[in-house]
Amino acid sequence: MPAMAPAASASSSSSLPPRLAGRTLGRTRLLPLPRRATSAAAPRPLLLSFPAPAPARRRAAAQKTSVEYEFDDEEEEGEEEYEYEGDEEEWEDEDEDEEGEEEIDVEAMEEEARGAAADLAKRLARELTIDDDVREKRRSSRDKASVSKHVPDNLLPKVAIIGRPNVGKSALFNRLVGGNRAIVVDEPGVTRDRLYGRSYWGDQEFMVIDTGGVITLSKSQAGVMEELAVTTTVGMDGIPLATREAAIARMPSMIEKQAVAAVDEAAVILFVVDGQAGLVAADIEISDWLRRNYSDKCVILAVNKCESPRKGQMQVLDFWSLGFSPMPISAITGTGTGDLLDLVCSELRKFEGLDGVEEDKSDIPAIAIVGRPNVGKSSILNALVGEDRTIVSPVSGTTRDAIDTDFTTDDGQKYKLIDTAGIRRRAAVASAGSTTETLSVKRAFRAIRRSDVVALVIEAMACVTEQDYKIAERIEKEGKACVIVVNKWDTIPNKNHQSTTYYEQDVRQKLRILDWAPIVYCSATNGSSVEKIISAAALVEKERSRRLGTSILNQVVREAIAFKPPPRTRGGKRGRVYYTTQAAVGPPTFVFFVNDAKLFPDTYRRYMEKKLRSDVGFPGTPIRLLWRSRRRSAKQGKSTGGNSTSPRVHSKMVVAA
Repeated sequence: MPAMAPAASASSSSSLPPRLAGRTLGRTRLLPLPRRATSAAAPRPLLLSFPAPAPARRRAAAQKTSVEYEFDDEEEEGEEEYEYEGDEEEWEDEDEDEEGEEEIDVEAMEEEARGAAADLAKRLARELTIDDDVREKRRSSRDKASVSKHVPDNLLPKVAIIGRPNVGKSALFNRLVGGNRAIVVDEPGVTRDRLYGRSYWGDQEFMVIDTGGVITLSKSQAGVMEELAVTTTVGMDGIPLATREAAIARMPSMIEKQAVAAVDEAAVILFVVDGQAGLVAADIEISDWLRRNYSDKCVILAVNKCESPRKGQMQVLDFWSLGFSPMPISAITGTGTGDLLDLVCSELRKFEGLDGVEEDKSDIPAIAIVGRPNVGKSSILNALVGEDRTIVSPVSGTTRDAIDTDFTTDDGQKYKLIDTAGIRRRAAVASAGSTTETLSVKRAFRAIRRSDVVALVIEAMACVTEQDYKIAERIEKEGKACVIVVNKWDTIPNKNHQSTTYYEQDVRQKLRILDWAPIVYCSATNGSSVEKIISAAALVEKERSRRLGTSILNQVVREAIAFKPPPRTRGGKRGRVYYTTQAAVGPPTFVFFVNDAKLFPDTYRRYMEKKLRSDVGFPGTPIRLLWRSRRRSAKQGKSTGGNSTSPRVHSKMVVAA
């Protein structure tokens, strides 16, 4: 270790942070870290628990890290050593490099950092691949290629698809929106909630609404359960028999209520029937109900499952008795859907145009509500929007599709809330053998991917389970901001401030991978504190997209290295950081250009991440640290395999070794 310079006086050390005062800093003089804005350090009264840096936590972290690295008088003489597996010949000129100054090409490093962040994002996307991702990319690229201006969804005319169960409504919905949004399984009662999708035909853009199958009153209770595929065993553990029977009895009426709400707001109604099964009594009752209550709206009768155009004309003959002009179509093959869309658009043009509507170019943050089954995800969504947007039932697995809902706060901020199906363990899903549940879980994972913030809902009485940790791992790997929502907080008896503190410690202990996420305690059934979820989500969403200045970032890194230098190898080699930059946001990604990435063990990388969080923030969002090796960059003429430096002098930064 070099001897301390005599010039290190008390006046120079007083300008350093308290931790660095009286410590040997070598030849490099550190500048004080600029004060953070007052708004960033303001308390957050809306949140009951937020992992903001505190003096006690900083002291505990400093003590813990000091134990790990053992920075005492003995280490000054013989510092921490570990085995290095690199090539020792590459370090023959390291001592010469330390004696002078090294020139680095900032622009080249910035470009390399952006490329490294993009490569990391692509690699993680391949690791977390989901079925039908290719189809989703095609649909998103098609939406971007649309020549029409982006009108908000709530201002577009709506087309509702209605009919009895298992006639192909969801398949037609997927055909119209151009993706695989709705779950399509050859069994009745799969769709239960309203599902919205954006579609266009020519220059006409509109919203399509998928609904659940309408069950008429002529069905008996046993027939309704059989047609809706409602089970009385799966997901019913711990539920009293009376509650179980009442929930099953209310299921048909709740599905019909969602379908009626879709028809009420629609401008055009697509009445879908099954051409292969022929005319049945349920079709007659639905047609009578439409004529009696919605005679002022356009009703188009679509006879589905008519794959052959020649046979389709024969299949539609029986449906003329319903009083509408039938059109043979096939949602699977697309036969006749072009003529159907021509008719739909001709009816939509009769309504007022959207010429005076301003184009909405702002990105609306998406908040995905995920968790295990029966933790209250749908109840939270309904409490936030103030209406029965989704079906709430004690029956496990009630929600199947990912339900998107637009939400506007009192101050005018817009969000997209995504309600998802409960995610069970992979072994439990595989043993159940349910195709519907498998597709529901995939859509829940896809909702996490297309969201900006994820609200991980856990049940207060059950606390954190192993499955909650698995979901938390998925959220962290996807790089999404997160808010931990403890629902059903009213079920905890004899609560006080001390019990809340103990509960938070237990959650932090079991969800160590999300120790940076805020915790919100609420009760969705009575609407208590549910608005805090949006407040916390807005905060972490801003942190996820925040960009830190390069000068401040390098100053923080230099202070962290001065306080705890990287450990030495057995051969006496030590890692050096040349330059640090933030290469991306969403999540924040930092690239460290070092002499050799192998000289920075995992323990030191975790220390650097904790140091960044304690000094510059980023609560509620994961951060990624990339370490790039740049050995002997000032002596590229001696080696042909090294990186070449740029001849542009104005883009170079001189960093003291």
